[in-house]
Amino acid sequence: MGLFKQRGRGCLLGGFFILATATSLGVAPVAADNLQISQSATSITTSAATTTLGSDPTASMSAAPALPVDDTTPTPSYGSPTGHEVAARFQSFYNQSGGLPVFGYALSGPVYENNLFVQYFERQRFEWHPENAGTPYETLLGRLGFDTAQAQGLLATDAFQPKPAPSSDDSNCTYFAQTGHSLCLGFRDYWQSHGLEFGDAGVSFRESLALFGYPLSDEYVDPATGKTVQYFERARFEYHPENPQPYQVLLGLLGGPSWSSVEATATPAPDTSTIGQQIAAEAMKYLGTPYVWGGTSPSGFDCSGFVYYVVNQVIGGGFSRSMSAQVLAGSPVDPSDLQPGDLVFQQNTYQWGLSHAGIYIGNGQFINAENEGTGVTISDLWDNYWGPRFLTARRITG
Repeated sequence: MGLFKQRGRGCLLGGFFILATATSLGVAPVAADNLQISQSATSITTSAATTTLGSDPTASMSAAPALPVDDTTPTPSYGSPTGHEVAARFQSFYNQSGGLPVFGYALSGPVYENNLFVQYFERQRFEWHPENAGTPYETLLGRLGFDTAQAQGLLATDAFQPKPAPSSDDSNCTYFAQTGHSLCLGFRDYWQSHGLEFGDAGVSFRESLALFGYPLSDEYVDPATGKTVQYFERARFEYHPENPQPYQVLLGLLGGPSWSSVEATATPAPDTSTIGQQIAAEAMKYLGTPYVWGGTSPSGFDCSGFVYYVVNQVIGGGFSRSMSAQVLAGSPVDPSDLQPGDLVFQQNTYQWGLSHAGIYIGNGQFINAENEGTGVTISDLWDNYWGPRFLTARRITG
């Protein structure tokens, strides 16, 4: 095995383009994205047919009132007991789509998880998808109902097994052929009266579907709590008869266990109070951008072209395209004092000497235009490939 891997190839050093000739030993791994969400943008016609589920404790419940929408005021803090507020990027979505009753308090600040900008709430995980900018799906919700049911081994239980379509109609229930489960009475009223805000009249089917997803189970009595519950792709409905209306249907607190499972490894998203934090935040906008030799734009970057473009977007211009000049910019930084937005440089990747550049984002990670196989990705600065090749770091202050 030779020294070089084909990582960080084709960067501009001293103002001329260098073509990598090293033999490839594979490409850098990219963290698996297990946060994929299936959200249909179109309504799906469902049968009103139903399965008889026996006596339904939610039968006497009225529909929960629609939640007010106010997109003009900041998200109220409600005296948050968690010490976290809704991230600015998610404030409008939070306000319009249910707020505190639907999502709960924020459990985390914004973090990067599997290359996604996310934030955890008591009942949900918000995910920012810039590739969907300008559509109702720019912010998507995690499939926490499915994740929780899977983690607890519920998917194999009887309540989660698909049932055949009923042979007769029942106005009290709606059968979802997509999952083989019925949604009935009080739980159906709640499902139909809440949804994401897509601009449809009232609360449309697609808006409710986007908020909760399809039912994954029939309603059943949870033996651990004695509560009547029903699981959906993104939520768990719970019947609390001891509560006054309209709080007899509550959403399960699924966000806490999900956040606890990733808290130790999640990378905090930088705020933008310093130039470095602005550089890191700007860089994260281009995750997944293709690698293009000599590229200096969002249509494609090489490593130094990525650093060149991002820094100039923040400081307004004047930052060099040449990596040999970039490595002399700003002020030197001790590796033990790295902060988000610091520029990091590697050596001996596809050639001897200075040969790669990226932007530190915190938690031992940096974002970089790595190679044609990965494009712009997040890498571990100190792993067994990049660690030995670390050369220096620089901080841009103006």
